[in-house]
Amino acid sequence: MGVNSITMKKQNSYMRYHRFDTNNVKYIKRFELGAIIPKADVGYTEWIRGTGPHDPIALNNVVNGVRKACKGIPKSPEHKEKMRQAKLGVPKTQEHKDNMRKSWERRRDLLLQENHDKAINTSTTQTELSV
Repeated sequence: MGVNSITMKKQNSYMRYHRFDTNNVKYIKRFELGAIIPKADVGYTEWIRGTGPHDPIALNNVVNGVRKACKGIPKSPEHKEKMRQAKLGVPKTQEHKDNMRKSWERRRDLLLQENHDKAINTSTTQTELSV
């Protein structure tokens, strides 16, 4: 069975615009692509394409909403690979290099200490056995 093309509704595309009034309140409205944007009314700025700057409270709400929606969702192998590929070739920061150096020095000191302790333990057990 085919879909009747007469009953199908044409999908419109829109672009969002914003403007401010005299009290600095932002208004966001969408207009069809290709539509003529009306001139500014008295007490309002011109319509500007996009949603404009967000105040800190609204921006915080968006950030928290995205965090809440994505929390606990494991990344797919494709996403992990994409992140890995994006990181390839990016130089390490000086802070990261310093942290790696300190970590390696700690590990080296621990290994040397363990090897020294093993050497002392084996030499003391050999002298005890020979006595």
